[in-house]
Amino acid sequence: MASPSHRRTPFSRRGRLVLATGLAVAAGALAIPAVNAATEAATTTTPSTKRLHDDFNGDGYPDLAIGAPGTAPDGETKVGAVSVLYGSSQGLSTSRKQVLNRAVPAYNSGHGTQLQSADLDGDGYADLLSTVGEYREDIDQGYALVVNWGGPKGLSATATALTWAPQFEWQGGFTVADVDGDKHPDVVTASADEWYSNTPDVDNGDGTVWHGPFTRAGQPVKKDYFRVVPERSTHFHSLTAGDVTGDGVADLVVRMGGNGSPDSRAAALLAGGPGGLSPKGLLRDAQGGIIGGEDAAIGDLNKDGYGDIVVGRSNDMYDSAEPPFRGGGLAVVYGGPDGVSTTRKPVWINQDTAGVPGSAEHGDGMGSGLSVGDTNGDGYLDVATGLPGEDLGALTDAGSVLVLRGSANGLTATGIKSFTQNTSGVPGTAEKLDRFGEQTALVDANGDKKDGLVVGAPAENAGNGSVWVFSSASGGVTASGSFSFGPTTMGLRAAGARFGASVAD
Repeated sequence: MASPSHRRTPFSRRGRLVLATGLAVAAGALAIPAVNAATEAATTTTPSTKRLHDDFNGDGYPDLAIGAPGTAPDGETKVGAVSVLYGSSQGLSTSRKQVLNRAVPAYNSGHGTQLQSADLDGDGYADLLSTVGEYREDIDQGYALVVNWGGPKGLSATATALTWAPQFEWQGGFTVADVDGDKHPDVVTASADEWYSNTPDVDNGDGTVWHGPFTRAGQPVKKDYFRVVPERSTHFHSLTAGDVTGDGVADLVVRMGGNGSPDSRAAALLAGGPGGLSPKGLLRDAQGGIIGGEDAAIGDLNKDGYGDIVVGRSNDMYDSAEPPFRGGGLAVVYGGPDGVSTTRKPVWINQDTAGVPGSAEHGDGMGSGLSVGDTNGDGYLDVATGLPGEDLGALTDAGSVLVLRGSANGLTATGIKSFTQNTSGVPGTAEKLDRFGEQTALVDANGDKKDGLVVGAPAENAGNGSVWVFSSASGGVTASGSFSFGPTTMGLRAAGARFGASVAD
């Protein structure tokens, strides 16, 4: 399966916080028991020279983290959990696994949400980041960002908290990427972080950059702040990183929504560099319309050396939901040396585009769960997108997944792959409200330079959730040999687990 060197959020691979006491900001360790710690995974005393962003045990193979934010070990409190499958020359297997159960009272919900990975401390082992819900006495309910550290035996059983903010300020959106060009991943959050300082009401900007490398206590080298669109009143929904300008430094796409309009979705581009993040303006289509949506990914689709931006506009329930927006779709904005390409116009792709299977219908949700990777080894990055609201005959919201190919001409519907639970070779049977494809990931778990496909369906089996793993060959993703599993396979309590709600790709 291919190098995940281009992902939904972090740079240098492939998509969306402060713990403290008193007035002093402090990061600390929290006991989080690990179950089946790195079962049958390779143990290496020296990390691979490949330095993969998602190789937690340093054996040179990418690993996969799966969130189950709704699982309740005690049957009541949905603290959540993370399952890890370790890669090998044979790909992913449930026999090589680790489960991180989060049963710490201070962290009261949703472990396994918005999973991402990067080597934060520079030791050669990838680390795993997740947001969790946490109530702070006398302040508010909020979100914390925590990290489990990688090592020769896999992920640590102890998580370190990096930051926290109240929910009215921050919804947990973050990304990990080298945005300053020093070759160390940085953590970028969509909030100013002074909630435990002497001046919590000071406006420091729209977001914070925590510059790596980090200590194991969770301390960055430094931090600074940035503005997104100064003249626009917004709520920031997610951050996506990748090298749009081709200078070897990660740039940032910020999804946002403003106030006072039924459909105020937008996405802004900020260029990374040693001097900080520089606003490049809002993304616009070929007609000048503002591009916005519910997900985004960045990768070099046409192999010209510049990362291309894919925005998933999956929600078509606004007044603007007419063609090309009915049923959801993808906006592709091509990158260039100054940000957006001046020679290639943005394009919209939906199910009414020639060559795309099916027909665009309200609620299909095309543009959900975006991921980018090379599925056939040709050097062009491809795009996977879920359509969790796709109806299969009378089966409402059964769901499907499409894999569109990259080419010298950009993203194309030629050679597109389509999968449902009714596709020959895919385990299971499509049912009403399964919402297959709510999440996807493209990951090269066996190191063969071809990214395999991982599909998450957290609504499967009445909200228990399931995950499917597909391999890839020279023709791209194939259903042959695919397998699926759910929370019980990982030893988790199944009821309402929402297994597969996040997959770290």
